[in-house]
Amino acid sequence: MTKIVTDDLRKIWDRVCKSDASAWQQLVERYAALVNTVARRVGLSVPDAEDCAQHTWLTLYRRRNAIKDPQSLPAWLIRTTHRQAVRMAKRLNYYSEADAAELSVDPAILPDEVVQQLEHQAILNRAMELLDPRCRQLIAALYLDGEDISYRKLAARLGLAPNSVGSLRGRCLKKLQKIIEKMGYGAD
Repeated sequence: MTKIVTDDLRKIWDRVCKSDASAWQQLVERYAALVNTVARRVGLSVPDAEDCAQHTWLTLYRRRNAIKDPQSLPAWLIRTTHRQAVRMAKRLNYYSEADAAELSVDPAILPDEVVQQLEHQAILNRAMELLDPRCRQLIAALYLDGEDISYRKLAARLGLAPNSVGSLRGRCLKKLQKIIEKMGYGAD
């Protein structure tokens, strides 16, 4: 997946820097899944990850005029969220001191591939949220849950005829692709 609306991001960012509330909302919607994904990868619970995300967004808003290149936002959000999540995990005693030290590796030195993987994961998470429940369940069971499930078992779980799983899978993948494209992302 490649970002295809970089000019759009620059316009949104320029408006954010001028305290435009609707632009701020667009920015948060665009990157909320990324921020939440980073916080959850550190191991925070859903409510704690949401608190971490709020802290990250507040920090970004306060420092918005210091960020000159909006293309650096994903990396900035990853670093800031990661640091806050590690601080929260330590404070809430999620980890032993040794585990917390391992988590404290500076995300600023993350390879570009890892940053890109996190962005892709966040895009997929957000797109999956926008799918109808049946498609979300089907795609998760086939590709994301990590279990090897037969069409027959999946059909029984979803209340479908076994011979309809393949065609439904195709329709659901097309829906997912359209959602991702509407979000401003496309395939390479």
